[in-house]
Amino acid sequence: MILEMRREGDRALFASIGGSFTEGVDFSDNLLSAVLVVGLPLSPPSEEQDALTSRLGERFGRSRAKLYAQTYPAIAKVLQASGRAIRSEEDRAAIVLLDERYLLPPVSTALPEEHRPRCSTDLARELDEFFGRTKGTTG
Repeated sequence: MILEMRREGDRALFASIGGSFTEGVDFSDNLLSAVLVVGLPLSPPSEEQDALTSRLGERFGRSRAKLYAQTYPAIAKVLQASGRAIRSEEDRAAIVLLDERYLLPPVSTALPEEHRPRCSTDLARELDEFFGRTKGTTG
């Protein structure tokens, strides 16, 4: 389901990872200014997933098998979704990964250098700075 909200020209598009808006739609001209990924999009448990992990485990070991069967496909989905906002060298967008698992070494090191996560202590302030907005004071 997609929801578009308009307020003073700002727009928000909500879509699920794996849906058509994260894989097949081109948002050009820096139309999207941010992508928020809530959670790590791991495949749900299934017999097929277990069989794949088991086969890979026999060949590469258990820890690599989990990376190949679970972590890397999830990272590919995150990068695909992030790429919707950045379509050219001139585009600029905030990519916000909302899950502590992105900070774990097996996940963080699987991301490209420019996507390496860091923990934010004040996300609202950092996004305001990223977008060049300053908070007004009342007085």
